[in-house]
Amino acid sequence: MKKTNKLLSIFIAIILLSSCTTINKTVKQPFSGVEIKMSDFSLSEQQSARATSVTILGIDFERLFIKKMGGDGSLASSLPIIGQYLSDPTTSYAMYDLLENDNSADFIFYPQIEKKSICPIIGICFINRITTVEVKARTGTFK
Repeated sequence: MKKTNKLLSIFIAIILLSSCTTINKTVKQPFSGVEIKMSDFSLSEQQSARATSVTILGIDFERLFIKKMGGDGSLASSLPIIGQYLSDPTTSYAMYDLLENDNSADFIFYPQIEKKSICPIIGICFINRITTVEVKARTGTFK
């Protein structure tokens, strides 16, 4: 009986600790350039948007099940942005809000990002972090 319980425990531990394998295959994409001139689009005046996230032990409970951001739910990678930007979820929330506020916008043009992080518990960001991001940018519309 002890031997059976021991073997069963080992078997369950092996199943629980076994890893999964993910295989990705990609194909090299050909160079595809698009030439766009200033006469092809119009820019708005500079607009701003702000987003705040509060994480506890690295989890943002406010947005755990509600995702209002571009991309796969983690980064702003699929938002139409021309120019460099910080790549983190809070910035993605702010970019989403910027596009959401201007329904006619097709893309964000060279955003300026101001990010402020506060770690209120003894300065240890792993326990609790409050991040505020303000994005200022022009939005563009294709003609």
